Amino acid sequence: MPRHTGSSLLEALQSAADTALPSFGMVIRSEPSSVETVRRVTRAWVRCHCRLRGDQVDAFLIVVSELCTNAVLHGQCDEFDVRGWMSTAGELRFEVHDRTPSAIPKPQHPDAEAENGRGLLLVDCLVAELGGRWGFTEDGTCAWCTLVLPVEGR
Repeated sequence: MPRHTGSSLLEALQSAADTALPSFGMVIRSEPSSVETVRRVTRAWVRCHCRLRGDQVDAFLIVVSELCTNAVLHGQCDEFDVRGWMSTAGELRFEVHDRTPSAIPKPQHPDAEAENGRGLLLVDCLVAELGGRWGFTEDGTCAWCTLVLPVEGR
């Protein structure tokens, strides 16, 4: 194993800190009140680290709420996982794992009188408006979305 002098070790640590990108992850109880907790954590993360504009934050938080609500309503476990991170390519990725294999859900087009069923349609519209992509893993256990982050100075 190579030995580092004090200054080269500090330089290596600083270099690693400069390239580390902010991320978060949490395991949370699968109950309706948990959706608000995820929204608060995600709001802080996207405002402080991802530099989304206010209108983008609001739209993204609706997406977060809908994906988490689906995990609460349709997942069969007592908890679900939420993760968010930024890639070096300037992309934000957000995932909700409910650990429940299922057929891949698709946006519905319910009747005007229907009280439910518009969540994924809303996700589809908002993610498209934000210039991102979204979907589910092949086994249906994870909903995800990605957004291209704004470049500073634009």
